Amino acid sequence: MGGSSSPTRWWRSGLLLTVIGVVGGNIRSLFRVIGVNPEVIRRARRLSEAAALVAQDHRRAVETVRKAWAPLHRELVSEELDRIPVARLQDVAGGRLPTEELEKGGVRTVHDVLDAGVWSLGQVPGVGRRTAAKAVAAARRTADDVSEIVAVGMDADRPEPRTTALVVALRVLVEAWPRARNVAEAGRELAARLEPLLTDAAPASGWKQMLDAGQEQRWRARVAVAELRLLLDKAERQSITQQFAQTSVDLLRGPDNDPTGLSAWVDFETRSAEYYSLLTEVTDHSLSSAG
Repeated sequence: MGGSSSPTRWWRSGLLLTVIGVVGGNIRSLFRVIGVNPEVIRRARRLSEAAALVAQDHRRAVETVRKAWAPLHRELVSEELDRIPVARLQDVAGGRLPTEELEKGGVRTVHDVLDAGVWSLGQVPGVGRRTAAKAVAAARRTADDVSEIVAVGMDADRPEPRTTALVVALRVLVEAWPRARNVAEAGRELAARLEPLLTDAAPASGWKQMLDAGQEQRWRARVAVAELRLLLDKAERQSITQQFAQTSVDLLRGPDNDPTGLSAWVDFETRSAEYYSLLTEVTDHSLSSAG
């Protein structure tokens, strides 16, 4: 009896292993058939997050420059408008503005017109609300023209806190430009492409989700997973994720590493043309170096 039971046990063990193998193979085959592929989904999400992050880091660096530049630019525009006499609005408005009455009422410059506004100008004797609106509109057009030509200068011989903040912010981008811009743009485009694919592929993140999905959803999920796989393969070949990560690191090295701005000013003096060129691109203004 004892001897005859051994082959039986071996047979049963072999059968059990065979069954496990068959079942395991069938489960894997089932996953392939129904399109479940959670690993592809996880990798695609990580890639999407890295792509969105580098675009966000670049946008933050650009906004830091604009935030430092804006008050300097506004101040220069205001000073210039304070030098333009109100009579100049005649040409902008096509004539027929009672500029003499405005001057008698204390409104002598384009800046004064903008400060007063339509209601206050309309109270000036001999002006009226309609004429006041025309004067303000002409003043705003003049301000827009001045805004386009006024240049923010950065003088290393006369640094002050606001221009130092601008130079320090610019240095972050100068160090990484134009690679950072190109990588960030690629990140924005890739994130925008991955987002709808990940939405379509969501049922493929698990067998239950796939089984609960409708026929069209399962089909869209399979198509999306196939495209995600191609994008992931391309990203791996080109080391795209590593490029995103390195660019984010470069953009986050920022002003905290140079609180006094001394090294930024030294760098500015060696390549000021690059700083002004980048400032022009970032602010969309035609600026020239001053000082």
